[in-house]
Amino acid sequence: MSHCPFHYDEYRSLDNDLIARFIDVFPLALITCQSNTGVIASHLPLFRNTDNSLFGHADRHNPLLRDGIIFEAHIVFMGPSAYIPPEAYINKQLPTWNYVAVHMTAKVQPIDNEEENFTILQQTSRYLAREENSFIPERDDPRVVRNLPGICGIRLVPSHVEGRFKLSQDKSPEDRAAALAWLMCKPRAEENKLLQSLLDI
Repeated sequence: MSHCPFHYDEYRSLDNDLIARFIDVFPLALITCQSNTGVIASHLPLFRNTDNSLFGHADRHNPLLRDGIIFEAHIVFMGPSAYIPPEAYINKQLPTWNYVAVHMTAKVQPIDNEEENFTILQQTSRYLAREENSFIPERDDPRVVRNLPGICGIRLVPSHVEGRFKLSQDKSPEDRAAALAWLMCKPRAEENKLLQSLLDI
């Protein structure tokens, strides 16, 4: 899978520390790869190791895994986005759409070892723990014993990573700040209404 670096330079970032912070805050990734039958895509949360690799896990039946074969994938981590109307700016501007994302190309290695996969479950829970008494899987927990055979861990080694942070950088500092303020407090009524309706599915 070849890397396609298109984006306006003012929106691209190769700042490793900033990208790492972004992935920590928005770990849910869209992973896509090419197969013999077409493009496969799946949403999985991914987390960083200290050596810049990433880890996660999926249902063993996920078609991404393809019998344990190492594959190359394109991965996108998406953050907030919003339509920025002219009235959001201080000065007269045309509307635009602002967003923040990280794009990555990586080799993905499925892990077919139950003990390693259990360790990944523990690492994931520790990564996401918010309280001192947050859930951490135990090896003898009946729920873990029952579900662990159906889980496959993955390890990702990136070959290219870039941030794509479109935040009206082509505008004046005051308009850029105004656009960011609009993005940070965008109306959420329609989003909340949609999420509520999804409960009825």
